Amino acid sequence: MVSQFSYYRCGVMARGRVLLLEDDLALRSLLCEALAGEGFDVRPCETFAEMRHAAAQRAGDLVVADFWGDSQRTLPDGERQEIHELCSFLPVVLLTGRTWAAEISAQELGARALIRKPFDLDHLLDTVEHALLETQA
Repeated sequence: MVSQFSYYRCGVMARGRVLLLEDDLALRSLLCEALAGEGFDVRPCETFAEMRHAAAQRAGDLVVADFWGDSQRTLPDGERQEIHELCSFLPVVLLTGRTWAAEISAQELGARALIRKPFDLDHLLDTVEHALLETQA
């Protein structure tokens, strides 16, 4: 499923393009506005398939994602492998409300950073900026 909009545009020269996967609509909207307000172009994705397609089209410079949906306790093996592959060519910042094995999962997947919910928005914005700067260096 494709979102009704493709990007939140920052209105100036973008600092980077962020693919955002978050199943909670209110949080997804908040993050889109916050990231766009900081100068990032943001493409919100409702599903893993939509985010995967956008990444394959090279539509982002970084992924911010909560891969664990409300009903998921673990990641399916197929998705786990795809996320690991995604992390090999795009920096990924994982968001999660789960505490079980989150750090181990983030390390195994190759994520650049792990941010636990609830989180400080300034910390998330700093983490995104730092992850993008690391890839440009």
